[in-house]
Amino acid sequence: MLKHTFIHIPGVGERTERFLWRNNILCWEDYLKNSHQVRLPEKIRLNLSLFIKLSLDALLRGNVHFFKKLLPEKEMWRLYPEFKDRTAFLDIETTGLGGGKDYITVIGLFNGEKLQFFIQGKNIEEFTRVIKKYSVIVTYNGKQFDLPFLKSSFDDLDFPQAHIDLKYFLQKLGYFGGLKKVEKTLGIKRCRKVRNLNGYDAVLLWNRYLDGEPEALQLLLEYNREDVVNLKYLMEFTYEKMVQSLPFFLIKKERAQKVF
Repeated sequence: MLKHTFIHIPGVGERTERFLWRNNILCWEDYLKNSHQVRLPEKIRLNLSLFIKLSLDALLRGNVHFFKKLLPEKEMWRLYPEFKDRTAFLDIETTGLGGGKDYITVIGLFNGEKLQFFIQGKNIEEFTRVIKKYSVIVTYNGKQFDLPFLKSSFDDLDFPQAHIDLKYFLQKLGYFGGLKKVEKTLGIKRCRKVRNLNGYDAVLLWNRYLDGEPEALQLLLEYNREDVVNLKYLMEFTYEKMVQSLPFFLIKKERAQKVF
C-alpha cells in the first residue's frame, strides 16, 4: 500500500489522493509516467514529482524515518508490507499499571518467525540492543501503556521506529475492547493452558515465580507468547481491512476487471 500512498507528500491530503486514484494514478510510478494527464496546481505537481522520487529512494534504502516524519499517524498501517521483514510485535508484562514500585517482568518480542523473551533478573537489559534492529513496532495499546512503561524503565531507550498501535485501527474498523476481547470476536483461540488468564493472573504468576515456583514463569511466558504472536495475525487482518475501506481498493478492482 505504501507505493499507492500520496498523503505523506506536502500539500496532498485525502481529497487529492482520491483524485489521483480516480484518474488512474494508483502508485508512484503511475504519476511519474502519466503526470501530464492530471490537472493539478503547479505547486502540488512539483511536490508530487519531488517527493515521489525521494520516497522511492527512501524505500529502496529502507529509511522508515522518512515516512514516519511525513505520514499521518492514523495512516502508519500503510507501512506494514514494505517493512514487514523489519517489524517487531511487542508486548510487556508488569507488576502493575505503572506506579512508583511497579516494574516490567517480561518483554515479548516477535519478528514473525522468531520469538524472544527478555526477563527481569535474567536478560532484560538486552532488549535495548535488540529493538534497534527493527524499523516498525506493532503493539496493542502500546501508545498508552507498553512504550511509556518501557521508556521509563530504561534510561537510554528511545523509539525512533514507526509505531502501529492496533487498538486504534481496530476501533476504526468497529472492534472495541481489550486485546483478548478482540481476539475472541475474531475467533482467535488461545492455547488451553492460558486461555482464561488475564493481566492480574500474570502478576500472580510472577510473584509465584519469585516465591520459588519455576513452572509459574513458564506459564507466564506462555501467556505472553499468546499476546505477542497473535499481534501478527491482528496486524495482517487490520491491514487487509484498512485497504478494503479505501476508495483505492474499488478503483484498483475496477481497473483489473477492465484489463481482463
